[in-house]
Amino acid sequence: MSTTTTTATLAATVALTLVSLGVGPTAPAQASPADRGISAATFGDANGRIAFRRFLDNDRTWGALFTIRPNGTGERRVTHPPKGYVDRDPDISPDGRRIVFQRQGVDCGEGCFSDEVWVVNTDGTGLQALTQQPVPGANCDTGGYCDIAPAWSPDGSTIVFSRAFGPVRRGLIERAALWTMGADGSDPRRLTQDDLPATGEDIAPQWSPDGDEILFQRWNVRAARPKGGVALWILDLATGRERRITPFRLRAGDTPDWSPDGRRILFHDNLEGPQGVSANLFTIRPDGKRLRQLTFADDGITQYLGSSYSPDGTKIAVGVRLPAGGVEAGAADVFVMRVDGSHRRHVTRTGRYDSYPDWGPRP
Repeated sequence: MSTTTTTATLAATVALTLVSLGVGPTAPAQASPADRGISAATFGDANGRIAFRRFLDNDRTWGALFTIRPNGTGERRVTHPPKGYVDRDPDISPDGRRIVFQRQGVDCGEGCFSDEVWVVNTDGTGLQALTQQPVPGANCDTGGYCDIAPAWSPDGSTIVFSRAFGPVRRGLIERAALWTMGADGSDPRRLTQDDLPATGEDIAPQWSPDGDEILFQRWNVRAARPKGGVALWILDLATGRERRITPFRLRAGDTPDWSPDGRRILFHDNLEGPQGVSANLFTIRPDGKRLRQLTFADDGITQYLGSSYSPDGTKIAVGVRLPAGGVEAGAADVFVMRVDGSHRRHVTRTGRYDSYPDWGPRP
């Protein structure tokens, strides 16, 4: 897998009018819920904690998972990876009790990493690797695999994830496909990219609420056109048919999410876009119609990153890369907002880099 598909530096080509985040030079280091006038009841009975990734060092080579209440209280560290490892892409189970995630290891050259899928209870106990490299870094030699971006099925029995496998050719692992496995890591099965030459790198899968389809991001490679194009696709599990739902011009992806009622898909535009251009949130219907832009940053600094619907479907959690002022320039925090993009509120304020939020249900 290429470095771009595992790191995804984000920017935008669709930019309209600037909407301020309300983060200024006089913002406090940590505003209390009382200061913001936010109570836990504001977020509904169905909505539990938000899991997210936080970098622990300035070089962003070490990161752990945390959870927090949506009103900004009760922050809790969940994982404690060794230095040089980043725990990322958390997905909270349908019962709200477990988190499946990607543990990204040390870069072993050729743009690939020793990535594995792990699971942990939301209180930090029960840490377990579901997939394991046979030899550290084997994927960077003559074969092996990297496992990334896992997500639960609606009934919690199965996990879908992306596996890059095969020898490295010109800096890319030969194939990156969607796979499923049992919640205990058993019975791995491939869903996409059966034939060679590979047409794309399939990552960031999410199950539809009814369990019939899987949403994912595909980077076109080799045999596909446009080469290097990225878009969101949907796989019909009954027929095996795939359909593209976003135009290539949007460069859509990075942990897309289904609304709980299955009617909308949430994502941000312009993966790997040019520097100095903002990235914004959009929604679209699963049939590829009614594209709607939710945020309108165009300052060239603000980046709306990975995002997640609340379990009751009324709000969104999103990582936002902030402009200078109040926090470290270039850092990111977790925000919540309404589903129309309005009423943005800070959840975290660390000056580190908090992103990839997933909003889980109450256990």
